Amino acid sequence: MRPRFLLAPLLLLLLLAACEPEPENIQAKAETMSRQLEERANQISAEAGNDVDAQAAPLENEADALLNRIAGNESGNEAAAPGNVQ
Repeated sequence: MRPRFLLAPLLLLLLLAACEPEPENIQAKAETMSRQLEERANQISAEAGNDVDAQAAPLENEADALLNRIAGNESGNEAAAPGNVQ
């Protein structure tokens, strides 16, 4: 009976050793997850920038068109003003 009692603590220690995660695996997983999170953050940032650009483009075009119309009206008014000699 004595050999069984001597093996029991050894078996418990082996089971505990098998259950503990390896520090290297934790570090590798943390680095992998960090890279994945950084890549996803970059993707989200790029998507947000594209959405803003897509929404701003029509407004910028409309502003340019209005500025061109204003510039055209001002030059037309100067030419049509009495006393202007060209």
